[in-house]
Amino acid sequence: MPPSFDEKRWRQAQQAYLDEPLAAVPDEQIRLSSRGRPWHGLSVWHQIADAADLYIPPAGKHCIIVRNGPATRLQQQHGRLNSDTLWRPGEVLVLPAHTPSFWRTELPRDNLHLDLSPQWLERVHGEPLGPLPLRSCFGVQDRLLGDITRTLVTSLSDNTSLHTRFAEGMALSVAVHLLEHYRAPGEQALKRSGLTQRQLRTVFDLVDSQLHRAVSLQEMADACHLSPYHFSRNFKFSCGLTPHQYVLKCKMDKALEQLRHSRKSIAEIAAALGFATPSHFSRTFHRHWGDTPSALRRGP
Repeated sequence: MPPSFDEKRWRQAQQAYLDEPLAAVPDEQIRLSSRGRPWHGLSVWHQIADAADLYIPPAGKHCIIVRNGPATRLQQQHGRLNSDTLWRPGEVLVLPAHTPSFWRTELPRDNLHLDLSPQWLERVHGEPLGPLPLRSCFGVQDRLLGDITRTLVTSLSDNTSLHTRFAEGMALSVAVHLLEHYRAPGEQALKRSGLTQRQLRTVFDLVDSQLHRAVSLQEMADACHLSPYHFSRNFKFSCGLTPHQYVLKCKMDKALEQLRHSRKSIAEIAAALGFATPSHFSRTFHRHWGDTPSALRRGP
């Protein structure tokens, strides 16, 4: 335990319970949140607060927290586990559902939160899971979780956040990723196998015909008659990419082709590939190809 740790407050936290992790935070610390959106079993929020000790009761959702501010020393207690680390910008923490926690930072809190119901993990797994299928993670660079969390927070400012299917697709992707990379020790690992050539062709054709929108993980899994979890594992085994990465690659390949061989504007290409705004498209394109769409079109 860190110095000045309050054992009484810790015991009180252990004995309490929260349905929503957001309920533990005063409203004045919340810059943005998904409260009021038609999202089921998924919530995101942006916390800005001074560096004060937090004793958080166990909650009914798995918590993913992404550092948005500068690097800070962070002392954590997740149930019986503890850590004292430097928490860097973009690094991800995972706190499993039903786990009390303690938090102490040197610098003020500027963190992005994604809270996910355990039912999403059961849905993608295809069968009930134990009460604690995930392990605690005290800080790691996980670009996929970080990008999804930032995308969800960004979506709160536009109409994307008003569509239930948008959030459901994100929740499925997060659940598959958590089961793939953050399963608790002792959880039985499933034997890996690949998709058949027919299944792969079905997925490729589906994605190629629907580049104007985000083909969901559930749709791809349904096309192969698999649960999302098993589909995702088998797809990555066969292709070396997650379904999310594959869909993004197809969109970026198509974008590159359109920029080089058509006179469509960047805004038209962005809209045709299902991006909410040209700026979102340009940022994604730059991360993927290392150059902006306008710079690539101008050429050397």
